[in-house]
Amino acid sequence: MKNLITVLAFFVSVTAIAQDAELIRRADSLMSNQQFQKALAVLEKEDTSSVGILMRLAQCNSALGISRIAIKLYEKLLVIDPVNVTALSHVAQLYVRDYNPKMALICYYSLMRLDSTNGYYYRQAGNISLTIEDQPGAAAWYELAIQLNPADLEAALGLANLLLQDERYAQADSVIEKALRFDPESRPMRLMKARSAYDQRNYDLVISVVNGILEKADTTQIYARLLGTSYFHTKQYAFVVPCMEFLLHAGQEDDRIFYYLGIEARERGDLMSSVAYLRKAAEVSISENTSIYFSHLGQGYEDLKDYPKAIKAYRDAYNHSEKGILLYHLARNYDAYYKDKDVALKYYERYLESDDTVRRAKEYARRRLQEMGKF
Repeated sequence: MKNLITVLAFFVSVTAIAQDAELIRRADSLMSNQQFQKALAVLEKEDTSSVGILMRLAQCNSALGISRIAIKLYEKLLVIDPVNVTALSHVAQLYVRDYNPKMALICYYSLMRLDSTNGYYYRQAGNISLTIEDQPGAAAWYELAIQLNPADLEAALGLANLLLQDERYAQADSVIEKALRFDPESRPMRLMKARSAYDQRNYDLVISVVNGILEKADTTQIYARLLGTSYFHTKQYAFVVPCMEFLLHAGQEDDRIFYYLGIEARERGDLMSSVAYLRKAAEVSISENTSIYFSHLGQGYEDLKDYPKAIKAYRDAYNHSEKGILLYHLARNYDAYYKDKDVALKYYERYLESDDTVRRAKEYARRRLQEMGKF
């Protein structure tokens, strides 16, 4: 009797395996043609604990965007087969998509235990750590990923970006140069090199790197901005205009674009255009640079001998920053425009009381007060 039961159980098991194999065959055929709904209908015909069927049910739900059900199916599968690498990898990605980074990290820890030499797992852990604002953790994972796979440019980009944020320029440059040995033409890595140079105010290197990129690629906004700004800081003003105009045509109305154009126009003697650009920079600015824009606008009006507008611009600049040197500019313009020197005198006195350290300005203010008999 026992032998009969054993034989029957064996045949039932074999039949179940054969049925599962047929379901899997049909489902795989449909899934290979992206017919996930039809494959799902085939697989859902019977309740099963087959790892193969659970895997495909999860994959179909994931492909159809039904992440929550897919996650539950992968979790059920992992109870049966906790070291299933495919399931761990797929559910980790779903946890990320479902805004559950901690569970995703747990999956990658499990995968690392199964294969500690796979740099991909460490890089993914770094990416996930960034989503929970664990920058030190992300940097550590990226370093491990690069040790395991020195050609991993994505991990190198992540690490270099974090190092630049911490102003650890020497280390960032080392990571960038090592990565470029594997792929000298990598545009993202070369752009990271340009960004590092820009942060270190090495504008000549920025120009060299970005021009090298543009020789083999179409102009993009980020390259135009880096290149134009670097030309500006190296006083190659003629090259600033094409870059800034490209950005304007691309729909950007950044205050710094108008500022750079304004300074460039002043350098070539077009004072009216300079004032127009600087006024626009001040109008659209909501940054800490607002005072700088108004200050340059005041200088522009002063060059045009329009002292009332210069006074207003300098006053706006002072209201945004309260820098002592602006009191000096206000004093000079009141002095130049009004016969009554009382207001100019007060501004000269306020300037001398400020903590500004521009020696020539201090000397001029004292001389004017002496000439007015007030010093």
